[in-house]
Amino acid sequence: MNGVNARSIPTRGGFEGQFRKVHRSEWEPVQVNGVAQLYDTADAAEVAAWRALLAHLQGDIVGSGDKASIARTEAEKRFGKIFPGHGKKPVVVERR
Repeated sequence: MNGVNARSIPTRGGFEGQFRKVHRSEWEPVQVNGVAQLYDTADAAEVAAWRALLAHLQGDIVGSGDKASIARTEAEKRFGKIFPGHGKKPVVVERR
């Protein structure tokens, strides 16, 4: 399921906010420093869950998945950057 959602669940002593990420199917509790938080009302718990989900979705991207290879590094030394960033067109490299 590629959906996101947030909810509140009644627990002993209050309500727990939970949210579901796009790439996971299980519910995760709202946590601060690794500790699940309890809220006085169901509304407060659900709002906190939506805010935690929004923070996750709008967070920083920490990696592109592109791995540097020895061959690409050597090619960039000889020919310059093959795929420059910032919307520039890639350089066509001819092999002779």
